[in-house]
Amino acid sequence: MKNIIFIVSFIFIVFNCAPPDPIIIEVPVEKKDKLTLGKVQSQIKKGMSQAEVLEVLGSPNILTKNSSGNEVWTYDKISSSQSSSNNASATYGQAQLGKGFWAFLFGGTTNSVQSSSNRDVESKSLTVIITYNNDKLVSDFTYQSLKY
Repeated sequence: MKNIIFIVSFIFIVFNCAPPDPIIIEVPVEKKDKLTLGKVQSQIKKGMSQAEVLEVLGSPNILTKNSSGNEVWTYDKISSSQSSSNNASATYGQAQLGKGFWAFLFGGTTNSVQSSSNRDVESKSLTVIITYNNDKLVSDFTYQSLKY
C-alpha cells in the first residue's frame, strides 16, 4: 500500500512540474486623433470660426501672426507605423512534447519555436496652416501630406 501511495505521489508531482502558460491581457488604447487629412479636406472650410476649427481639429501646435496682423494656426503631425510578418515553425517533438515531464524525459524544450520576420516602417507627415481674417474667421488654409 505504501508503494502505491509513493508511486501515485511521484507521478502527481512529476506531471505537474510544467510551468503555467503566461496570461496575456490586451488593454485597449483609446486614440483620439483629431488631425487627419480626411477631416481637413472634408470639414475645414473658408468662413469657419476659430471655435469651429478647434472643435474639428483641436488645439494648434503653433500660433503666430502674419505681416498683416492676422492669426495663423499651424498643425503639424508626424507618425510612423511598423508592420511585420512572421513565419514560425516547430518540430513535432518540440511542439507536442515540450511541457514538464515530457520535456525532461525526451529532451524537448518549452521555447523551441524558430521564427523569421520582416519589418516595414512607414512614416507620415501632415502639416495644416490656417489663416484667419480680422473677424476671426478662416480666410485661407493649406495642407501638405507626405508618406515615406
